[in-house]
Amino acid sequence: MWLIGVATAALSCVTTWLVTPSIVRIAHRVGAVDHPGPRKVHVTPIPRVGGIAVFIGFGVGLIFAAFATGYVTNAMHERVGYWSVLAVASAVVLILGLVDDIRPVSFQWKFAFQILAASVVWWSGFRIEVLGVPFLSTGVHLGWWSLPLTILWIVGITNAFNLIDGLDGLAAGTALITTTVVALIALHGGRVAVSAISVALVGSLLGFLRYNFNPAQIFLGDSGSMFLGFSVAVIAIHGSQKNVAAVAVLGPLLIMGYPILDTGLVIARRLNSVRTDSAGRGGIRYMARNAHRVFLPDRGHLHHRLLDAGMSHRGAVLLLYGCGLVTAASALVLVVSNSPTVAILLAATLIVLIVAFFAFILFRTRRARRRRGPAGGRAPQSGSPSATPDGVLGRH
Repeated sequence: MWLIGVATAALSCVTTWLVTPSIVRIAHRVGAVDHPGPRKVHVTPIPRVGGIAVFIGFGVGLIFAAFATGYVTNAMHERVGYWSVLAVASAVVLILGLVDDIRPVSFQWKFAFQILAASVVWWSGFRIEVLGVPFLSTGVHLGWWSLPLTILWIVGITNAFNLIDGLDGLAAGTALITTTVVALIALHGGRVAVSAISVALVGSLLGFLRYNFNPAQIFLGDSGSMFLGFSVAVIAIHGSQKNVAAVAVLGPLLIMGYPILDTGLVIARRLNSVRTDSAGRGGIRYMARNAHRVFLPDRGHLHHRLLDAGMSHRGAVLLLYGCGLVTAASALVLVVSNSPTVAILLAATLIVLIVAFFAFILFRTRRARRRRGPAGGRAPQSGSPSATPDGVLGRH
């Protein structure tokens, strides 16, 4: 099985590595590129349909794994149709993102399609059915509450990956880290199918990062970030629901720690911005009239704050990789130990690290402002994704 896993990852990696240059050339030829503009930080046209390359490599690796393990013929495995639903739903999300990359789609339509895709995979059996309770060996069975909670998780993580796709290689590298940990947790729990899907995705992301890391030759685009978020969200809940202890809840949350943290801060900041106007007038009616502003883009993401603090493009990405690695590794330790005591210790440690991280950003930002002076500014960096309105929550 280990040999098949390595071969699957290698095949996915090589496939994506080989097809990406062709997709770059085709994107330039048909005009599927992100052009520089007054609100954008890259200075040359960059293709933004990298999700196609990731999907092709992922599909090739997954087909190989299915036949190499005998999954398609062995009746002891879960139904092939069960996983086919996930493949079709992921492809629909990919196509939705691809359409948005070429011709922007309103956030209402994107939400609608994402909710529909999440509902379909819930109906097929990919569900959050049990919530763990600390210090108890049994969990709370959700019943029909499983549907809204599963949709909330899948749609939330889908858009979380879209939101963090603001620097070269950030979303793809974060997905690589989280998917690797999902694969290890699935192997620990004996989930062969989840492991195969994760390993195929890991290989594809490795091949894609060759062209997506700074300076990027191609962006993931909505097609890639939404496909990755949707797929990782589904396989994470499927790989963890075998465990009904508290780690069944904390595990997936920690795996997605950095995307969830950034998305939570974005939503909180944007909700706060629509409470009142400049004169201090507000109320329910004012908030209802201006609710659409929550979905407008801004430059308040963690990666923007690191750039404003004077960090280089690559330095900011690598630091955020480290954040994702710490939270994902914590999830792995938590699931393997399956101990409430370990969960409490990890939670306390992560709180301290988060406080230290924000203190570091604040310190660097103040020092950078003093160096630049009152008229200072940050120059655009070549290769960075655009700051155009993108994604359901206004990605950049």
